[in-house]
Amino acid sequence: MNCVLDCSFCAALFLPHEKSGVVKDLFRKITDSDLFVPVQFWNEMTELLLTALKRGRLKHADAQEINRLFTMYRFSTETSFGGDYTGRILDLAGLYGLGAVEAAYLELAISKKAALGTLNGKLRTACQKAGIAALL
Repeated sequence: MNCVLDCSFCAALFLPHEKSGVVKDLFRKITDSDLFVPVQFWNEMTELLLTALKRGRLKHADAQEINRLFTMYRFSTETSFGGDYTGRILDLAGLYGLGAVEAAYLELAISKKAALGTLNGKLRTACQKAGIAALL
């Protein structure tokens, strides 16, 4: 099974969230799957780690370990860009009321025929409307 994972889903693996237990169990089940992220994922994850550091929710060594673990899973990073890609993102964002980053995850799930792991309610709703399976 192909899976696209967004930052909200992955953050629940290491930051307390009401769905952390469910996400951890699900993640264990999909680690043998092909896991995809758009290139923005890495910037989002870095920003999330930096924010957690500033708020005292993580120590620097913890953030480095989390990064090491994500690297270990060898997510396939999609690096699409350019006019055609922007056009697809604009279409999906307009059709489903998403921002550019959310639409990038949906576009990747569509192109990879993948289920999408997200805790973002708008993105889950867009998945349902687009006929994409949501992992949660």
